Amino acid sequence: MTQPVRFGLIGAGGIGAYHRAAIEAQQSAGAAQLVAVADPWADRLASQKAELEARGVRWHLDYREMLQLETGLDAVVIATPIPFHYDMAMACIARGLMIHLEKPPVPMLSQFEELIAADSSQSISVGFQMIGARCTQLLKQAISEGRLGEVRHIRAAGCWPRLDNYYARASWAGKMTLDGAPVFDGPITNAFAHLVNNVMYFAAEDRDEFAIPEEIEGELYRARPIESYDTAVLRGRFASGIDFAVAVTHATEALRPFSMDVLGTKGWARLTEDGAKLESNIGLTCDCPQTTQQLLDINYLNFIDVITGRSDRFTTRLADTRGYVSATNAMLLSSGGIHDIDAAHARKYQHDAETGYDVAGLSAAVEETFATGRLFNEQGCPWASTKPRPIRLPLDHAISLT
Repeated sequence: MTQPVRFGLIGAGGIGAYHRAAIEAQQSAGAAQLVAVADPWADRLASQKAELEARGVRWHLDYREMLQLETGLDAVVIATPIPFHYDMAMACIARGLMIHLEKPPVPMLSQFEELIAADSSQSISVGFQMIGARCTQLLKQAISEGRLGEVRHIRAAGCWPRLDNYYARASWAGKMTLDGAPVFDGPITNAFAHLVNNVMYFAAEDRDEFAIPEEIEGELYRARPIESYDTAVLRGRFASGIDFAVAVTHATEALRPFSMDVLGTKGWARLTEDGAKLESNIGLTCDCPQTTQQLLDINYLNFIDVITGRSDRFTTRLADTRGYVSATNAMLLSSGGIHDIDAAHARKYQHDAETGYDVAGLSAAVEETFATGRLFNEQGCPWASTKPRPIRLPLDHAISLT
């Protein structure tokens, strides 16, 4: 009988609670054991700490202490804020552990390259759990089987309003850096990061592979007075001839669940309702809402299968995210930084005593990009103050967030 995979969890609050639940679900099935947790916020998480310690799970205030003392670990989950991913992943690689790294992997391409160089055993799985969604998998299968013909265009769009409490929840929210560490927080590099990663997935013909674009254009804006951005449009092209466009924002009052279109020479397919539904003109349909917890559970099945030898490939390896990291870094270069949306074009609104921002015409601009691939400045949006320059990939130099 295969021994359960012994897990250490770095980060028990926020998304870490979902990871803990996924580990415990596998523990109930005899496939995993949560051995230790590392989180400095023991006071905030006192009830969770007491519960875990009563079950024999050890709690450490510092992840480095956990890595030093917990010599029996097989794998570590890094479910912490973005600016900590790089150092923690490097420390876990040095220990020779298997690593489940929450998305996005790291904000900067230079960090990504250093992790790739250090991770010679390809031990890192990245938690882009939307890849495992039922509708996503059905669409990818149809692409790899040629049912859509040659893919020509991929489009994605979404508007998820965010209020004051979203940006007040953590010291890194809405930041480009935190204490000198890169963050690059924003809709396309955090909340909607799955969309960009899915673009790379759907642009690759082989069943398990991800493509890397060769050219990127992007525009980054902020309506809210933050350091980073809350509105983005990204356009790119692959060597295969496929083009793509993604438009997302946190600066509308109206919610628009994300959707994705894949258009081929033989047909089209569309994901809607934040990926829960799939429709097409080739007879391919799916209506399968899945929660974050359910998607993480699927992700952990794959992670454990690779560790125990039942599978030879993580659903999303670190190397698979090269397209995502390259595209988002090139987007910042193309945009020439982040541009303020004049207050004359951004209305404040109130919801449950929290303030949000609604940019005039932004919802329509997102729909236009989804339909045609046109960037915001090409649509003549009065607040679209930048004309991006095309950036060729791979990048030949590191970029700075300061």
